[in-house]
Amino acid sequence: MTVKKDKGRKALLILLLIFPLLLAGCWNNRPLTEINIVAGMGLERTEDGKILVTVQVAEPGAIQPASAGGGSGGEKSKPVFVASNEGETVFEALRGMLAVVDKKLFLSTAQVLIIGEKLAQEGIGEILDFFERDYEVSYLVDVIVAKDATPDELLRIESDMDTIPAVYIKGTVENTAARGTVKKTLLIDLFKDMDCKGRQPTAGQITKSSDKEVRTEGLAVFRDGKLAGWLNPYETRGFLFANNELKGGIVNVPVDNGKAAFEIIRSKGSVSVEVEDGKPSMLIIRVNAEANVGEYGSGGRLDSLETLYMLEEKLGEEIGKEIEMALEKCQKEFASDIFGFGIYLHKYYPKCWKEVENDWHNIFSKLPADIRVDAKIMRVGLVINPVGKGE
Repeated sequence: MTVKKDKGRKALLILLLIFPLLLAGCWNNRPLTEINIVAGMGLERTEDGKILVTVQVAEPGAIQPASAGGGSGGEKSKPVFVASNEGETVFEALRGMLAVVDKKLFLSTAQVLIIGEKLAQEGIGEILDFFERDYEVSYLVDVIVAKDATPDELLRIESDMDTIPAVYIKGTVENTAARGTVKKTLLIDLFKDMDCKGRQPTAGQITKSSDKEVRTEGLAVFRDGKLAGWLNPYETRGFLFANNELKGGIVNVPVDNGKAAFEIIRSKGSVSVEVEDGKPSMLIIRVNAEANVGEYGSGGRLDSLETLYMLEEKLGEEIGKEIEMALEKCQKEFASDIFGFGIYLHKYYPKCWKEVENDWHNIFSKLPADIRVDAKIMRVGLVINPVGKGE
């Protein structure tokens, strides 16, 4: 477990150690001691309309593997420092940061890019333009949107989980994505969806749960580049099921006097649109899911086909409910097609799409939906009779 926990920190340490070699031969190479290694970055809109840029910078001398240990017992320097600066644009705020920090910022090492809620509500087109043009920023950085907290607050947490908070945040995104309650969104994904009229952008959600911990669950839903609202973890999972993006997760299903917990091991989802007389008439979602029984709390036996069929039906119903919740909120509250029904129309019914494209938000929000889930149970575990329930 220790190896896993330290993986992100050690990866960044390795990068810091080999970085001078990577710069060898570059016309503008600089020694490691002359740059600030950015681990995380945040953007927010201030009350007076400016852009507030916050960077979390890793201190190479303070980052050591766990085995490096304590040394002589002297006082250790902090592994990171956080600095903020504001400007009329992202570019100005970053360049103005040189009046606050002592060395040039190296942005390519950023693990996360946190967008503030206020900035997201007003629109992210301006900030994305900067990142699309700037060659220093990695297109593979994780993008998350802050809810009920500012990027500055989140980047200033002092986590007990990792010496570099940005690495800790990135790790929570990856863990939660594996559980199916957040969508891992790279910067390049955001670029693509912003330019796609048939699907609206989404990004993962981050909140501050304590002074030392964050939670990365839920989804930020955009419409025309502006934050339209949020999906909770269950709605997020429903969206991921439908969009064939679910990597795994645990789905709890009420059965008799208890609950059954299913681990999703494989899932395939698709969306399409039924067209009648040249016009969209119905949204269609199909999902095939395979799961293992992780827990069966009702106390019954799992040795009959009838019981398994019943559980498969209930699991399918539960997944269908999550998909329905996500779709209904996106239709009725946000009028935002994050599922990509518009892409399907554009691909298979281009003439129809050309006619509805400019009014797709409104049309999408009013279409009925047909959601069908086929769930299969692959394994029930080693126990057929629960403890104390055998005959």
